[in-house]
Amino acid sequence: MNFNRKSLFSAVAFATLGFTAMTAQAAEPALSVATASGAATTATITGGATINNGSSYTSSIANSAAVDIMGTVNVASGDVGKTGSLVAVVEIPGMGIYQKISGGFFLPWDGQVSTLKPYATKKLGAHEKIQVLNDLIGSQSNLSGLNFRVYMGYYTEGNINTLAYTSSPISLAIQAAPAAGCPTNTTASSGSNYEGKPVCVLTGTITSDTHLTANNVYLLNGAVFIGGDNTNSATLSIDAGTKVIAPVGLNFLVINRGSKIEALGSEAAPIIFTYDDEANATASTTGRWGGLILNGNAPVNGCAAGTTVCELEGEGSTGKYGGNNAEDSSGTLNYVIVKYPGQNITETNELNGIAFQAVGSGTKVDYVQVHGSSDDGVEFFGGTVNVKHLFLSSNEDDSLDWTFGFKGKVQHVVIKQRLGNGDRGIEADNNEFAFDASPRSKPTLANFTMIGKGESARGMTLRRGTGVNMSNFVVTNFDKACVDIDDDATFTNGGSSATSLSGQLTMTNSFLGCASAFADASTDPWLISAWFNGQAGNTTGTTDLNGVVNGPALNARPAATFTDSFFDQTDYIGAVKDAASDWTAGWVFSD
Repeated sequence: MNFNRKSLFSAVAFATLGFTAMTAQAAEPALSVATASGAATTATITGGATINNGSSYTSSIANSAAVDIMGTVNVASGDVGKTGSLVAVVEIPGMGIYQKISGGFFLPWDGQVSTLKPYATKKLGAHEKIQVLNDLIGSQSNLSGLNFRVYMGYYTEGNINTLAYTSSPISLAIQAAPAAGCPTNTTASSGSNYEGKPVCVLTGTITSDTHLTANNVYLLNGAVFIGGDNTNSATLSIDAGTKVIAPVGLNFLVINRGSKIEALGSEAAPIIFTYDDEANATASTTGRWGGLILNGNAPVNGCAAGTTVCELEGEGSTGKYGGNNAEDSSGTLNYVIVKYPGQNITETNELNGIAFQAVGSGTKVDYVQVHGSSDDGVEFFGGTVNVKHLFLSSNEDDSLDWTFGFKGKVQHVVIKQRLGNGDRGIEADNNEFAFDASPRSKPTLANFTMIGKGESARGMTLRRGTGVNMSNFVVTNFDKACVDIDDDATFTNGGSSATSLSGQLTMTNSFLGCASAFADASTDPWLISAWFNGQAGNTTGTTDLNGVVNGPALNARPAATFTDSFFDQTDYIGAVKDAASDWTAGWVFSD
C-alpha cells in the first residue's frame, strides 16, 4: 500500500537533523485512512511552522532563522486509550522522503506503508503532539532554497492498516541565501560599514513590500513609515539576526494602519533595533532615538459620543490609529529587542519604546524586550493586541502603560525598574480626559514579576477609571507602594465596596513584597488593602526571588487557572518558575 506520495529519495541520511517543538496553527486538514474498507475517522491534525518556539507561523522562512515544526493530533474518540504508534514523514522535493524513527533520527523511506516505522509508541490521549523539526537553520545545513512537506499520523495496537495520516502536508520553504547588496526600497550608504556589514538606508514612506535580510545593517533616516494610512499598504519583513539602527534624535519606524511588520527573530538571533553609537552605551544610556510604532484599526475610546469610527492622532506625528476591527493584524514581533528608544518632544508629547496604537488581536507579539527607554517601555493606546514573554528593563518612565480603552491580554512579563529615574512598573488609565469613556480599558494580565529599585516609586497605579483583571503577580521592592488605586471612577468601576466587587478590577493569587504594600488613603471610597486581602490567593511578605526566578516559597503559592485559551496554564505565580524554564535566558540584553 502506498502512502499516496511519490518522490526520488537520496541515500543521504537525515541523521544530522535533531528535531522537536511547536504548537498548532488554525488549519485542520482531515486525515486519510489507510484501511481496505476506507472507514472514516474523526481525527484531525493541525500544524505549522514557527520561529524557535515563538508564536509566529509562516510558510516561508529566512535561511538564517531557526525553524521548528510540530503537529497536534486530535485523536479519534474511539482510539483514545489505545496503544498508538506515532509516525512522521518529511519530503524534500528533489532530495528525498525521510521517516523519523526512534531516537529522533531520519532515514530514507520508500513510500510503502509496510516499511513505515514509528518514532514513538504510547497510550494515546485525546491530543498528541508530534515533534518533527527543531532549530533547523537552512544556512547551517545546506538546505537553503528547499521546500519541506511534513506528514504525520498514527496507527493503533500495532496494526498498520489502521493508519491515519495528513492527506495535506504542512509546507515550509526555506529561502535561498540573500543576494549581496541593499534590498528593494533601501539605498546603500556609500562607504559605510557597521559591525562588518554594509549599511542600507530606509527613508520616507515605503508603499511596497520590503524584505530586510541579515547580511546588511539598516539605518532609519528620519521618520520612516511603512504604507500609507489604510492605503498603499505594504509588509516589512525582517529576518532573524537583523540589526536596525538610528542616529540620535527623532528617527523612528511607524507601521501604518493596513500595513504589517513581520519581524521574525529567534532566540539565537533576535532582531535588534538600537541607535548607531550603541558600542558606547553605558548603564545610564537612554532615549537616543524614537522607537517603534504600530498603528492599527482596533477600537479606541476618546471620541465624541455617536462617532462611527473613533480615530486618534499618535504622539510625535506618528499617524492616525483606531477603527472598528478588534481582530486587525499589524503583523508579528517575535524575538525582538528595542534598545535605548524614547524621545520627549514636549512634556505631553512623547515617543515610547514600542507604542501599540489601536493594534488588534490578529497581531502576534511574543518574546520582546524594551531596554533603556527615556519614556515608557511599552504603551498600549487602546486596541486588543495580546502579548506573551515581555521583558521591560531600565526604562525611565513607566515600564508598561495603557490608556484609551486597551482590552488586550498579556502573560509572562518581567519588569525591572531603572535605578534613579524609573517611575511606576505599571501606569494604567482608561482615559485621561474622560474617566468613564467607552470602551473602557480592561486588559487581562497574568504571571508578572515586577522588581523595583527600592526608591520612591509605586509598583502599579490604577487610575482614571481603568479596569483590569490580574492574577499570578509578584511585585517587590517598590518604596512608595506595591499597589495604588486613584480616582473615584476607578473605585466605582471596581465595586461598591472592597467586599462587593464588580469583577472589573481584580487581583488574585498574587504576592506583594514592598515595605508599604498599599497606598491606602482615608479619602478613598474603600481601602486598597481590604480589596487585595479579600480576594483569593493573595498575600504579602518577603519574596525569595533569585534575580527574576522564583524561589521555593513563591513556587509554593497557589496559582490561578484560566478558561481563556490564550493563557498558558501555570502551576506558579510570577513570570519565571525556575532556572530550567527561564524563558529570559539566552536572548535578553543586560547592560
